[in-house]
Amino acid sequence: MTIAQQLEQKGFEKGIQQGLEQGLEQGLERGIDKGRREEALRIARQLMHNGYSLAAVSDITGIAAEELALLQQ
Repeated sequence: MTIAQQLEQKGFEKGIQQGLEQGLEQGLERGIDKGRREEALRIARQLMHNGYSLAAVSDITGIAAEELALLQQ
């Protein structure tokens, strides 16, 4: 293997490693975001069950009132 091929191989391996790290980071962020969203929906359902208005629940959870209306159906 020539020096150029060795350098190319090292660059390729470094690129693969960076791609894996970025993919893992993005996956973790999406998982955390999904968990937060599920928790917000759980809280929203509980608030609505306890008689809070859609506007109040929307303010508290950050979920759009239109989406909350769909949860009530």
